Amino acid sequence: MHISWINMRPIIFALTLTGFLGGCVTSQQYESPLPHRGSSVFSIFPEAPLFAEASMNSDGSITLTKIDKITNPNVTLIFNFVIFGEGRMLTIHNSLDETVKFHIDTIDYKGEPHNISSCTMPPGMVFLETWPDPFPEIRVSNAHVALENEEGTCVY
Repeated sequence: MHISWINMRPIIFALTLTGFLGGCVTSQQYESPLPHRGSSVFSIFPEAPLFAEASMNSDGSITLTKIDKITNPNVTLIFNFVIFGEGRMLTIHNSLDETVKFHIDTIDYKGEPHNISSCTMPPGMVFLETWPDPFPEIRVSNAHVALENEEGTCVY
């Protein structure tokens, strides 16, 4: 598994290259206190970019609504799942003004979910994760504004 961020702003990109990303590859165990409340659960399939408008809820959860085209880029997240050979890659563009966190599961060919770690995503960043093994689906759930103790971590 490989995790990285691609920056949309040069200053944050410099921080990423100088070690900001280092805090994102920890293996801390952390149970989120926001178990799917008010959140959307949806699947992403290869080669079909998914656009989702985000609505912030008062409890910190984020409700995502799938849309066909981007009409409000400031509240739209862009998910893209790509196959390259036997490997897989997921990118998520965070256009929100908040650092966000998701639960991400890969779904194997038997339909079984596998929890994977994902990093918090600062505003204006693109999250990038790759896997060497094949699977047909990614499931995203529990979208929420990152809590203070989640910032800079990569956990489920």
